[in-house]
Amino acid sequence: MESRQSILIVDDEAGPREALNMILKPFYGVYNATDGNQAMDMIRKTDLDMVILDLKMPGFQGTDILREIKKEKNQIEVVILTGFGSLKTAVDAIRLGAADYLLKPFNVAEIISVINRILAKKKQRDQMTDFLNELGGMVGYDSTLEEVRHSLTNKPALIGYLKEVFEQVMEPGDMVQPGNHLEFVRVLSETLENKDPFTHGHSSRVNYYSNLLAQKMTLSQAELRDLQVGAYLHDIGKLGVDTKIIYKEGSFTRQELLLMRRHPEIGVDLVTPIGLSQNVVSIIRHHHEFYNGTGYPDGLKGDAIPVLTRIVSTSESFDAMVTDRPYRKALPLKEIVDELKQCAGVQFDPDLVRLLLEIIEEKGEEILPKRFQAPRSVTA
Repeated sequence: MESRQSILIVDDEAGPREALNMILKPFYGVYNATDGNQAMDMIRKTDLDMVILDLKMPGFQGTDILREIKKEKNQIEVVILTGFGSLKTAVDAIRLGAADYLLKPFNVAEIISVINRILAKKKQRDQMTDFLNELGGMVGYDSTLEEVRHSLTNKPALIGYLKEVFEQVMEPGDMVQPGNHLEFVRVLSETLENKDPFTHGHSSRVNYYSNLLAQKMTLSQAELRDLQVGAYLHDIGKLGVDTKIIYKEGSFTRQELLLMRRHPEIGVDLVTPIGLSQNVVSIIRHHHEFYNGTGYPDGLKGDAIPVLTRIVSTSESFDAMVTDRPYRKALPLKEIVDELKQCAGVQFDPDLVRLLLEIIEEKGEEILPKRFQAPRSVTA
């Protein structure tokens, strides 16, 4: 018998808490907490699928707890409890990662509908995450590229399941179009990034910076869609990377560097069965090509590197500069500007560097990813 999904209700008021218990206990395993510290203690010790979180509580506010949940256990879904007077705060909480909100006083049918929808989606994502972890083990860095391709070719059931999961995560009523499966690609990128706190949110930021550049260019709707998908998926070939290499603080050895440089080709092998567009495949394979031809894996040069790939390559490098990494802290904005100018025509397309410098001048410090930085801790 399949185990029931579990929900933690966090509310300092007994009335709403007991009402939710009565509604949810017939369907889910339900836990309760009356403040932020108790909630975080339970979240750290208990296998939970969802937290229903009141925004207005003494001590730590709901948004503080939400930030901590997304920092420590991003896989837990969070639904916000709020009144009409706090609706703007609830919308802000969604920007911080909450899945939805519920208004007080409760509408029973709405509660059940919202929670069932979110947890059904989570179950699909959990299945996909398990599958991707299995796939990551299969393409581990102990295998050669030829062995990876042989494994994929000789596991039709695995590829069939990949396609099946790919279709399952579509929103009801969505048209099935290659390159338009953003829920799928978000899960792919999040699964990868959960291995490395230093790159958590990297693909989302690369997507953000890529779109800032795209707004200054003339791209078709199809190209914009491919750019978004490619930004999320560009590093998917790292699924099998050894965590010892990921967490390494010093320089890579020659062997480690060679292993890391295989990820674009492995990434293409992983996504080929899905039937993504050639633009997306190119982003995955060529995002480490340099404008002067000294990059990898194919040594493409200049305009031979597709424009969408050049955008993602520039955005990825920019994100590496503005965020902390194991080997160094984020660079000051002035140093980043100098680095971009120095690498224009060498690593980066000089026209894209010009556009990015315009964006930096327009936005200033606002372009730095402060919203992705770790919040202050909630102590138990």
